[in-house]
Amino acid sequence: MARPGSVFTRELILDAAYEGNIHVADRTIDSHIRNIRAKMSTAGCDTVIETVHGVGFKLGRCEAAR
Repeated sequence: MARPGSVFTRELILDAAYEGNIHVADRTIDSHIRNIRAKMSTAGCDTVIETVHGVGFKLGRCEAAR
């Protein structure tokens, strides 16, 4: 939240979320992102997480679906 517009790779997110020698598949991040997007959509904020194809994810603007 402190760096809106910055692109975060799956690896960066994994390192921040799972410290230590815990093995977690990078696609686990996709599942978490999907769940966060669903919750944000329920709150009326459909586009808060943007996918940067081939790179990772970034925070976007909160825009309700029309």
